[in-house]
Amino acid sequence: MVPEGYFDNFSKELMNKLPEKEQTSTPQETITTWQRIKPWIYMAAMFCGLMFSVRVVVGPPKQDTPIFTAAETEQFSDEYIETILDHSMMDDYTLYQYLTDANSDMYN
Repeated sequence: MVPEGYFDNFSKELMNKLPEKEQTSTPQETITTWQRIKPWIYMAAMFCGLMFSVRVVVGPPKQDTPIFTAAETEQFSDEYIETILDHSMMDDYTLYQYLTDANSDMYN
């Protein structure tokens, strides 16, 4: 059992029994420019590292259109080329023009 009025002055008595702690004033630290921009620099470096590592893992981008060398183009059969020419609606003069430009680019 607790005596009557025990908790009426309990907080005051408890505060009186506790030793007083001296208030120390902390000097205000000056924040330098480097300390302000350091998180932003670190974040930018992290994103650069992330982009580089993804680029290494994924590999270089692949080209959508294949580029054939002269040796590879010789492997196509004439029937395949004739079928493509029939469906392309290309007349003889346009074909001649295309082949002439292709040959001149190959030898330059």
